[in-house]
Amino acid sequence: MVKAGSLLYAVYVCLLISVMSAALIFIFNYNLQLSTRQAIQSDLIDLCDSCIEFYLSDPNNFSEFTTEQLDLFNNGLLCGFSKKKWGSFTLLTVQAFFKNDTVQKRAFVGPRDTVKKLALVVCDWDEPLKVSGLTLIKGAMELPSAGYKKVTILGNNQLNKPILEGAVSRSSQLLPEVTIGTPIAESENSIGTSLSKMDKRSLIYNDFKKEPLVIELNKGERLNNMSFKGNVVIKSEDTLYIESSTKLEDVIVQAPKIVIGKGFKGRAQFFAKKEITVEEEVLLGYPSSLVIPANKGLFEKKITLSRDSKIYGGVVINGDTFDEKENNRIIINEKALIIGALYCNGRLQLQGTVRGTVYTHKFQLETKSGNYENVLLNGTIDAIGIPRGFRYSALFDNQETTFYGIIKTL
Repeated sequence: MVKAGSLLYAVYVCLLISVMSAALIFIFNYNLQLSTRQAIQSDLIDLCDSCIEFYLSDPNNFSEFTTEQLDLFNNGLLCGFSKKKWGSFTLLTVQAFFKNDTVQKRAFVGPRDTVKKLALVVCDWDEPLKVSGLTLIKGAMELPSAGYKKVTILGNNQLNKPILEGAVSRSSQLLPEVTIGTPIAESENSIGTSLSKMDKRSLIYNDFKKEPLVIELNKGERLNNMSFKGNVVIKSEDTLYIESSTKLEDVIVQAPKIVIGKGFKGRAQFFAKKEITVEEEVLLGYPSSLVIPANKGLFEKKITLSRDSKIYGGVVINGDTFDEKENNRIIINEKALIIGALYCNGRLQLQGTVRGTVYTHKFQLETKSGNYENVLLNGTIDAIGIPRGFRYSALFDNQETTFYGIIKTL
């Protein structure tokens, strides 16, 4: 005869076994769901990478800024694309999704280097390009119909050994039209605020998956000892001085006149109406840009890059009318370096180095002894020496024939 206590003990044991079995089943199912979700997440990450490569493989994808969806491998995993202008560059967003799982990747993209290795385009005004001193040009050139000739400017024949290496073709009177105008699309939604509302002691960061954060400065406000990163536009209606203590990464800066102070290091895009001055020993990392767009009501617009300063990206000054182009100026001083494209729809004084491509309306040289038109003295333009994998800013509206590549993953 079984005692009642033994029966109750057996019931407890059965209950315990049932609870443990249920717990094991729950843990097993949870681990299975977790591993399945991790596998899906991994597949979506791989799909994002594949979709980016697929998208960049066809230049027709950049002919219009539209949003698309694609089942790339016919497996039910969809990827969506969207792109928009972010200053001088294109921001590409790729989403891979399956049911409620979504993975996103964003990157700045730009045109890949061309096989032509174009070094110089200078407009044809029925006079030759004059080269002097230790000028060096390596790469294809589009020059006036009169070609080029060597001249002596400083009276030292021993140092007058210019070198031009590359195929030469005839240029036209107009530079190709650039598409860089406003820093962000005028129709784009944004979040506006003032600098006084920001916490000046901490990093001001805005993710690119959000709307742009537009920070407006009052007259006299400075950015010293402040840090900004990401999807941020800094706007000032007064001259803006960027001190070396300011930290900028991937942001856009707008002002009538911008001065980037000595020793500044950062990565940003600077848009001005009148003037941009880059002081000595400034380093603007890749990708950065200096831009002054066309403005029929403004003359004497100018960009200056001082000695020992470097910019990795692009420099642009544009003009619509002939008078505007004649008054636009870019001055690249000795030992200054640009890696990327320099577009000067105006007069260019180049005594530093450009590794990439130069487009200019005219050259001009000012020395203590006088002014010389269409003269290039001691400047270096090297399209062959552009770093491998370098991507240019999207200057021109010829996306249907241009292959793009990743500049920076965000």
